[in-house]
Amino acid sequence: MGLNIQNHSGMMGKLYHHFVRAWKSPRWRWSLLVALLSDILGIAVVLMPPVQWLIDALTALLLLRILGFRWPLFAALVIEVIPGLEVFPTWTLVVLALSAKEKNIPV
Repeated sequence: MGLNIQNHSGMMGKLYHHFVRAWKSPRWRWSLLVALLSDILGIAVVLMPPVQWLIDALTALLLLRILGFRWPLFAALVIEVIPGLEVFPTWTLVVLALSAKEKNIPV
């Protein structure tokens, strides 16, 4: 059973379309900017765990304030506190995934 590439590209196209629609919303733009800034600062302070924890806690609070409660945000916070995994852009990837899946965006 091989991977159906045509079906895969159709799914990626839908995700891209939803992301582009979400980007038009100020709420999603702010969320992405907060996530990007957090991931950049997190890499800059990778050798200072307490500072990194503070940045992650502030990021989680800001994203919860902007987007409301969403389980993937909690999962991102858990990933960020695991040593070694904090170097990945977790916040940015989670916000991108959430925005791409958002369907209730005013046109």
